[in-house]
Amino acid sequence: MGKETYLNKKIVVDTSTSWIYIGTFISEDEKYLILEKADAYDISETTLSKQEYLLRVKQDGIVANREKVKILKDKIVAITILEDILEK
Repeated sequence: MGKETYLNKKIVVDTSTSWIYIGTFISEDEKYLILEKADAYDISETTLSKQEYLLRVKQDGIVANREKVKILKDKIVAITILEDILEK
């Protein structure tokens, strides 16, 4: 993954589920990617598109609902640095 590229940066983790995770990447192990001060968000529970939600978070900041979260690497589809999310 190139851990140094993402370490201590705010990232967006897209998964193969309806959940996305936004937080500071602090560590990983064989099975998990670990974020702290993270927003675990179920896209299926909103009328906003994923892009609209990410733009709001980029503009307003992360509202953490998890102090720390471990995400199964097998479920990860994409990882993006939050500041790399493009405006419409």
